[in-house]
Formats: sequence, structure tokens, C-alpha cells
Amino acid sequence: MSKTELSLPSKQSFQIVSLVATVLVVGIHYRSTVPSSSVYSQLDFNEIAQEFLFGGVARIAVPLFAFLAGLFYFRSDDGTRATYLKKLNQRVRSVGIPYLLAGLIAVAVWCGIRVLEKKFSELTPGNLLSMWILRPPAEQLWFLRDLMVLVAIAPLIRRVVLHQMNRPWWIAVLGGMWLFNLQCFPIVSGWYLLNIETLLFFSIGCLAAQDTNWATRLENASPTLVTRTTILWLALVATRVWLRPNFDIWYVSRHGFLDLILHQGSIVVGGCAVMMLAYRIRNAFLLNVSSASFFVYLVHEFPLRAVIEKISARTLPADTACWIVMPMVVVGCYAVAFQLARFSPQGFAIFTGGRLPTSKLPVQDSVAQPLASSRGLGLPLKQFLTKRSKRFLG
Repeated sequence: MSKTELSLPSKQSFQIVSLVATVLVVGIHYRSTVPSSSVYSQLDFNEIAQEFLFGGVARIAVPLFAFLAGLFYFRSDDGTRATYLKKLNQRVRSVGIPYLLAGLIAVAVWCGIRVLEKKFSELTPGNLLSMWILRPPAEQLWFLRDLMVLVAIAPLIRRVVLHQMNRPWWIAVLGGMWLFNLQCFPIVSGWYLLNIETLLFFSIGCLAAQDTNWATRLENASPTLVTRTTILWLALVATRVWLRPNFDIWYVSRHGFLDLILHQGSIVVGGCAVMMLAYRIRNAFLLNVSSASFFVYLVHEFPLRAVIEKISARTLPADTACWIVMPMVVVGCYAVAFQLARFSPQGFAIFTGGRLPTSKLPVQDSVAQPLASSRGLGLPLKQFLTKRSKRFLG
């Protein structure tokens, strides 16, 4: 199967997708209430709105991240041992080191809290090492751990996905397990060794990397199709919320058959809708901002969230705090990213695995890659980024 090249608009669209997914992940972690009942009529507007947005719409984020990770990994993978070792080394720098650094900060703060609480029994070397390597207190890092596992087994995934006989069975079995929320891997230190959702969408990304005509079709989708797909996505989410507002499948099984199918279906439809919408809303400003998304992903959770929640508990109503806190965290984290990159570009690059905002616009493989200029974005993209680079990075 010969590979076709991704168009520049497609690459830019995927940057916008990463930006949207990052914002949605922040929303998931900063939601301030969950439905108190399984009966829709017993809930207030705030509970319904947060469940719709953060428990429904936002759940496309992880599948999109996993899909893009697979797509860009296998775009430049030729299946040789040398390429695998090169990519493994790249991912250690671009994913593994940020995982360890962000985890180290989280563990250090956690230790400080335990010292203040005089809970010294939890501070054994073995416990701290296990926490740092396998399950840092920052919850969002589970996905980076999954990515390292996926990269380690990438040759196996490639072999199965690209085999004409095995491919349908692999996708069908993984898809069926994901559809019915069947996890096949053991829990290691509180997280699945590998989540079935990340494995499925990483594998789909591998398949999508072989022939990217699908991306062109998404770009060329009619406004009517984009609108109908978006409406269908939101309708599926709304129906699921109406059927079971307290739905949850994150390490629990609080769901029925129909609401689970609706939830998973909304993820598939929503992923397509977001990719079509991203193509249409891309512009130089959003592309520039998107280059800091990985930093935001790394820092938005613990210990920052613990500090924010302590402050908001004293100043905002607990149940509705997210509507103020979440936008402030998003804007604040992106702003800090650009300032840190300006004053300490080397340290910022180490922490984020080589991702410097504004210096180059990355199409995430493992290191940043520049994109050429683009039509329809006002100032040519390359010229725009060059000016911004001089401004922020000297």
C-alpha cells in the first residue's frame, strides 16, 4: 500500500484539532459537579450543562489524540528496525522525558503535602519511585504512559494493521471491545497497562496513514454535510445525557447498553465533525496558539489544579466554579507557555520534548516541523511565524 502525502491544509487542521482537544481535556479535569441522579428531570441546568459538555462533547479528546499520534508515527515509518529504534529514541525525548519531568514535579509537591500533614509512612523510596515511574499524581499523564507503551509495540501494530488478512479482524475485535467498554489489559499502579481506546484509535491512525485521501474528502465536505454531522454528534450526546446523565465508564461501569452505544457513537461522529470544522476555522492565530498545547496538557492538572481549587473554594460557588475557572486556566496556561518560551527557551524545550511555541509550527511527529505558507490565512504562515519568533524568542 503506497502512502499519499498529507496536504498542508490537512496538517494545519490537525494542529487545530490538537488545540481543541487540549481545551476539552482541561474542561474534563476542571468540571465542578457531576449529576447527582440518574433521572434527568431531577437535575438542574448546571448539572446537565456540565455533563453535556465535559462528560459528552469533551470525550472525543483522547480518541483524537491517539488517532493523531498513530497517524504521524506511521506516516514516516517504513517498518525497518533502524527506523523503529530511531522513532523510539525520538519518543523517549518528546514523550518520555516530559512525562518524567511533569511526574517529578507532581510527586515532589505531593511529598511536600504529606510532610506538612505528617504522613511520613507514605514516603518510602519504593513507593515514591513507583509513583513517579508508573502513576504520578497528575492524572493526565496516563495518556503519555499509554503512548510510550504503544510506541514500544508499534512494530506489532504495524504488522497486524497492514496485513490484508489480519487487518479487518484486528480493527473489528478492538472496535467491538471498545464499543462495549471491555478492557483486556491489567491495571498497573491504578491505570490500565494500555487502555483499549488508545490502542484502537492509534491502530486506526496507522491505517489512515497509508492512504490520506480521507483527509482530502473531509476538507472538501460540503457545508451541509459538516452541519449535519455536527448536529448528529451533539444530538447523540444530548440523547445519552437524557437517558443516563450520571453515565461513567472511567474505571467503573455505570452505564446501560443503549447509553453506552450512544456515547461511543458520539465519539466517532464527533471526531469526524471536529476534523471537518478544524479545516474551516484554521487561521494563523489559532495555529500559532496551538503550538503551545503540549505544555498546557502537561501543566494544567496537579499541582496547579489543587491550588486553583483551594482558591476557587473560597471565592466561587462550588458547583458552578468551572465556568469561570476553566477558561482562566486555559488562557493562563497558554499565556505562561509563551512567556516561558520567551525567557527560557532551552528549559521550555527540554520540558516539552522540543516543542517551542512560535519558533516553528509543529506537525507532531516527535520533533517540530515547519510548515510552508498557506493560502486563505491572511499573512503567509511562514512569514507570520518568523515575525512572531523574533518577537517572542529574540
